[in-house]
Amino acid sequence: MDFTGATAGLAAGAQTNDTLVDFALETTYATPPTGNYQALRITGETLALQQTTARPSELNAQKQVSQAVITQVSASGTISGALSSGTFDDLIAGVMGNDWVNATVSGSSDSKTGYSYTLANGYTSGLPNIGGIDAASIATINNWPQNGYVYIHDPDNGIANFFQYQRTGAQGVIALQVKGALSPFLSANANGGPNARIFGPALTNGALDKTFTFRKKTLGSFLMYPGSLITQIQFQLQQAQFGTVSVDVTSANVQQNDNDVASAVLPAPSGKVHNSVNNFLGALINLQAPAGCVTQFTCTLARDGSKNEYGMGHADACGVQNGQFIASGSIEFYFRSWDEYKASIAGTQGPIVVTTVDDSGNGYAFLFTNAALRNPKVNSSQANATVTASFDIEGNPDASGGPAFAIYRLTGIPATGS
Repeated sequence: MDFTGATAGLAAGAQTNDTLVDFALETTYATPPTGNYQALRITGETLALQQTTARPSELNAQKQVSQAVITQVSASGTISGALSSGTFDDLIAGVMGNDWVNATVSGSSDSKTGYSYTLANGYTSGLPNIGGIDAASIATINNWPQNGYVYIHDPDNGIANFFQYQRTGAQGVIALQVKGALSPFLSANANGGPNARIFGPALTNGALDKTFTFRKKTLGSFLMYPGSLITQIQFQLQQAQFGTVSVDVTSANVQQNDNDVASAVLPAPSGKVHNSVNNFLGALINLQAPAGCVTQFTCTLARDGSKNEYGMGHADACGVQNGQFIASGSIEFYFRSWDEYKASIAGTQGPIVVTTVDDSGNGYAFLFTNAALRNPKVNSSQANATVTASFDIEGNPDASGGPAFAIYRLTGIPATGS
């Protein structure tokens, strides 16, 4: 006998490693699309059917309850995964109610493309000798909100910081706030270097309604979850841990289907997982870094008031209430200054931003545009420990009426350990 080949029948049942999860954006609510589905990278999921039953309270000589009937069916659960660039972008857009846009403007090594800095007034604009910034970059800047924040990463000129901006009347020109914002970095007007990039907000909360169909393939068949609303996404970064993402979903119903409705399943993004060692680039509170090292950060994006809606004639949902967008979170760091505590007590509001990139330089900056630190805690938890300060983050609409939250999709940003 040759001891080669595999053993058949050893598994007690379907294997989790073989249970694939993918999804597609629905054109019509609760109607599974037939086009491309996008595979996900996950660490686990809890999607499951829920059945609500009711029975009349009839009197009877047998002293037993009456026959029950199913009055509502729905499905919900959480999809969990490690934070990797690009993997959950479509689902993040779902909970934020908007589409991603191209928001990056690049510098240049020649005199015909790119952008320049005007030191005196804090402008960034097109190179003067070509009459302004190129058309593609103008279109990019026009996608940004009228007011907000940009991240300028320009290693050739020593700039790596967030700045408040306002679009001016000139096409492709933004004014940085406050006047002279570039003076700590530059001594004169300069061109954006060959490795320079200005990152605008690639995704802000909006009013688009999005639902998805999720599928789980196992034992050669599919469990399909049409009419799936992303009710919450939470990001967590913690010392000595990999970044994590959890996606809460509520669905109209569950369908078991032996047929593959997808024309193709797109491979899952292959970005590297973010770690808390050399991938965490820091936190800014009112654009200032806390004095102590950050030990934990969570960011929760949710649809407040979202719920399935039901009618007579069927048990599954006939619609879904999308609710209102709300952003919240928490942050903890070693206590070395009273600044953040005093800001919390005073009710100070402003931008809070946390940045993380993978080892390839791809990642995100998560920006609360107008947040307050609430519920301050400065605790001595035990002997021989360092005091930590922790705060809840309350996201609020931008003071100028803009979005409450923005995500910057970063590329080419060196990790701290690279």
